Amino acid sequence: MFAIDAQTGAHLWQYEGQNISHHTIAIGPKEVFFIDSSITSERREEILKQDKTALVGLEGKERELAEERLKKADVRQAIALVARTGEKLWAQGVDVTDCSDIGIGGGKLTLMYQDGVLLLCGANANGHYWNQFIAGEFSRRRMVALQANDGYKLWARDANYMNRPIVMGNQVLAEPWIYDLRSGVQKTRKHPITGAEVPWTLMRTGHHCGMFTGADSGMLMFRSGDTAFFDMETESGVKHFAGHRLGCWINAIPAEGLVMIPEASAGCVCQFSIAATIVMEPREPKRDWAIHSAVGALLPVKQLLVNFGAPGDRRDPSGEIWLAFPRPRPYRESSLDIELPIVATFANGTTDYWNVRDTEAPAVDVASPWLFTSGAEPLSKLSVPLRGAGDGAAVYDVKIYLRHDGPLPAEADAIAKLGGEVIESKVVVVDRDAQAGGGAKNSVLTAKVKVAGDLVVDFVSGAAGGKLCALEVRVAE
Repeated sequence: MFAIDAQTGAHLWQYEGQNISHHTIAIGPKEVFFIDSSITSERREEILKQDKTALVGLEGKERELAEERLKKADVRQAIALVARTGEKLWAQGVDVTDCSDIGIGGGKLTLMYQDGVLLLCGANANGHYWNQFIAGEFSRRRMVALQANDGYKLWARDANYMNRPIVMGNQVLAEPWIYDLRSGVQKTRKHPITGAEVPWTLMRTGHHCGMFTGADSGMLMFRSGDTAFFDMETESGVKHFAGHRLGCWINAIPAEGLVMIPEASAGCVCQFSIAATIVMEPREPKRDWAIHSAVGALLPVKQLLVNFGAPGDRRDPSGEIWLAFPRPRPYRESSLDIELPIVATFANGTTDYWNVRDTEAPAVDVASPWLFTSGAEPLSKLSVPLRGAGDGAAVYDVKIYLRHDGPLPAEADAIAKLGGEVIESKVVVVDRDAQAGGGAKNSVLTAKVKVAGDLVVDFVSGAAGGKLCALEVRVAE
C-alpha cells in the first residue's frame, strides 16, 4: 500500500503487507485502516485463548457453535497507519470467523469506518436468496466492531443479514435489521398490531440484486423490483419509482440534495423500459402508499387498522399504519410481511376488491378520506382473529367504514350483525354534505364488543349493506 501527495504527486510512503484485500481498506479523518490476513502464530494463539475463556458461560447450542468456530477460527491482523506519514499507530489481531462467505451468495470480508468505530462484516450483494434467509442459512453471518483509536474489540454478534451492511450515522443497517454502531444492540420498534417490541425491519420486494445506498438525511436508495427508496426519518414505508431499476452493485449516488443514478442495467437479462441515467430531487409526497413489514406474533391484537382493496399500506396523519388487505402479491416473498389472517366471504362467491385514485377521496368528516377510495363488495361475512388461546376475552372499540349505493340504514343492525357480546353500536354519517340534501353515501358503524377469539361480522344482504372500505379495531380503554 502506498500514498501520493495529491498536490505535488510526490511519493509519501509505502507499506509492505502480506495479504491486503481492497475490500478491507477504510479511511478515517487522519488514518488509514486495513486488514492484513497474515498474523503470527503467537498472536493467533493469544486471541484464541481469549475466545476459549468466553466459552465458560455458554451452554447447549451456543457452546457447540462457539467450539465449532474455534476449530476453524479465521484470525487476521487489523492495522492503522497515519495517512500523511505511513507511521503505524497500532496492529491488533482480530477474530473475523463467519464474517465472510457464509451461505450462498459469497460475501468477502469488508471494513468500514464511522465516527471512531471500525466495522467488519461480509460484502454480500445478492438479494435472490430469500428462501435461504427464511431457512436460517444466514444466521451465522457475523459483524465485529473495533475501536478505531487502538483496535479494541467493542462487540461482535451474529446478525443474520441478507446483503452488505451500511453505516448511517450511529446505526448499522444489516438488511433487514438495524444495530447500534457502538454497542451492537439491535434496534426495535412497536408492532403495529400487538404493540409488542419487535426487531426493526425493512422489506424490499421483487427481484433485487445490489445493496443499499444511504444519505445523511436518512434516505435509503435500493432496488426492490424497481428503483425504490425509504425515508428513515418518517418511516413511511418502501416506495417505488416504477419502470426503472438500479444496477447490480452500487449506482445510486446521493449528494448535495440530489440522487444521481447512472445507467447500469444495460446488458442484464432484467429488462426495464427506462434504460437511462436519472437524477432525482426532493418533492412533496403525492401518493403515500408504501410497503411496511414486521416480525413477531399477531395475537393478541391491541389495535388493527385495515384498508380493504388498497394498493399498499399507508400512515394516517397521526402516524398510525393502515395495512392493505388482501396483501399485495409482491409482499409475499419474505418472512417479514404482516400476513393478516382475515377471512372475507363474498355473497356471490366471487372476490371483488376495487380502488380508485386517492385524489378522488370524498369529502368526509374523517382524518383520512382516502380510506373510502378502496374496498370489498359484496361481502357476506368477515372473520378477524383478535385473541389467541389463553389470551382471554377483551372489550374492543370497532369501527367499520362503508360506502353506500343506496339510502343509509337508520340502525346499525340493518348494516351488519356482530358476533360476541355487543355492548353498544350505532351508525355515524361522515359525509359533510349529507345534511344539505346530498344523501349519505359514506358512513362508519361504531360498536363496543367483547371478544374472546375472532371478531365475526355478518353483513346484511342488499345495497344497504354497503361496500366495506376499512376496519378499525382497538382495545377499549
